[in-house]
Amino acid sequence: MNQTPDPRASEVADAEHELARLNARIEGMRAVLVRLLQDVVVAESRVGSSEAALLVEANEQLVVSALRAQTDAVTTALALDDMSQSAQLDPLTQLPNRALLRDRFEHAIANAKRHGTRTALLFLDLNDFKQINDKFGHAAGDQALKLAAQCLQVSVRETDTVSRHGGDEFVILLAEVSQAADAATIAEKLISALGTHRHIDEHVVRLIPSIGISMYPDDGEDPDTLINRADAAMYLAKRYEAGGIVFHGEKPRVERSLQPPTLDSLRQRLVYYARTMAEHEHRLAQLQEANEQLVLAALGVQEPQVAAEPVQRRDRVPGRGVRASRAINWQRSASRR
Repeated sequence: MNQTPDPRASEVADAEHELARLNARIEGMRAVLVRLLQDVVVAESRVGSSEAALLVEANEQLVVSALRAQTDAVTTALALDDMSQSAQLDPLTQLPNRALLRDRFEHAIANAKRHGTRTALLFLDLNDFKQINDKFGHAAGDQALKLAAQCLQVSVRETDTVSRHGGDEFVILLAEVSQAADAATIAEKLISALGTHRHIDEHVVRLIPSIGISMYPDDGEDPDTLINRADAAMYLAKRYEAGGIVFHGEKPRVERSLQPPTLDSLRQRLVYYARTMAEHEHRLAQLQEANEQLVLAALGVQEPQVAAEPVQRRDRVPGRGVRASRAINWQRSASRR
């Protein structure tokens, strides 16, 4: 892969040049200061008190100038350190960029050689990320990238490195693993963590990555080879299975066909759809029948209540309560006979 020149490299070089110039200036002023101090000691023995006072004042001014120059040098050194550090971070996500990842990768490989351990590299791409930019805007896309960066960082160990490779691609360096299964476990953890629904403003998004993995020393012995092979494995995972994991040299377990559906597959889908619709209509008919029975039962309960209302009204008329009560008792006794 071609690497674009870092625009901050020239700024770092300029700062280093300025720091060197200031250091040379300070050393020269220190030499002058020592010489003047020696001259002051000699002059004090030769001149009167007034001339000595002038020499002391000049000496104090020289000391102040030297201290200012030293302060400027310290400030420049701090600015250089900040610029150097910021030049190694991605501006959007504040993750290590390619240059810092490569440096750490080389150290991890050297350490693995010394101790006979293994190192894994995960190349991660967010599927259908372009749709977030197209539907919700680039500001939402930037927010999604920041969320993804935070999610990846908290899902790996402190000794590991999460870097942004560019766009919606991330590279995770697992500095030390005992076997390939460990890398697969971490990759599955990353997929699960990213797959959680997240809110971006008023929108809800779900990030589904595809991950390619290369192992040191199995798949290569230098950073470029391992990165390229993990990249190729990622594209294979992206092609065959969204949210899948593929190791370099391994074929995906589930192939996602890129060909248009055949006539037989369309017929099978149509039969399945018709069967599903028939089951849905049957359940709907059962619900309608149960609803009708419920309505009829409710009406059957309501009829005796309607018939009893005139009797209840007559019972409420003054002077007729006793006769109504006797009539009801007579009807009950007659029904028993």
